Amino acid sequence: MKAYLDLIVSLMTFLTLATGLYYAIRRFGLKRERFSFLNLTVDAKVLHDLGEVKLVSIAISLENKGETRINSRRRRDSSEFLYDDGWDRCMHAGTLKIRPIPVENEPILFDWYSLKPMNARVSRGEIEGVTITEENLEQINYLSEFQDPEDNYREVDFWLEPKESCIVGVPIWLRPGIYCAKAFFLGPRRKHQEEEYWSSTTIFHVQPVEPSKTVQSTAYSVG
Repeated sequence: MKAYLDLIVSLMTFLTLATGLYYAIRRFGLKRERFSFLNLTVDAKVLHDLGEVKLVSIAISLENKGETRINSRRRRDSSEFLYDDGWDRCMHAGTLKIRPIPVENEPILFDWYSLKPMNARVSRGEIEGVTITEENLEQINYLSEFQDPEDNYREVDFWLEPKESCIVGVPIWLRPGIYCAKAFFLGPRRKHQEEEYWSSTTIFHVQPVEPSKTVQSTAYSVG
């Protein structure tokens, strides 16, 4: 009888440990996407050629590959930025930055942070008497279509349900050259200073459009 009880206790202990290990793996290991997993990519192509400037479409693709809803960040603190780590500064939950890549005469290694912001003339719009502005190409709100009128259009009201995807486009006139675009998506802040943050970067070449040919871009994701 004692041996039978010992066997039952051992079996229950094993099942308890196995269950705890299973949920630990699902929470922190192989099934981390069950909680929050956004696939963010950026692409670019030339749509129209007017000689000195080209009409370029920047496409930002957002795909919720996890099993929980992903909301855009709101409620900024005393700073005007929703995100500021000293390297990247974002005024919007969906921020797009475009920087030119200078032409060099010799081999040189560079990264995003070595590129200089680009000055550009910005077209300003107005919605219900509220002027919507973008000061430069460092703080483009690619989710501007989702600006919340209840918050004076200061924040966006945007979310993705599990397995849902969305592609938004940003049209821009650019001179011929090589450019780098970096898109950010900011999700809610969590306790203990944790926050949802994703970014993706692409390099693209703006050149005259040839028949049946579009610009190819190379992209990589971080986050």
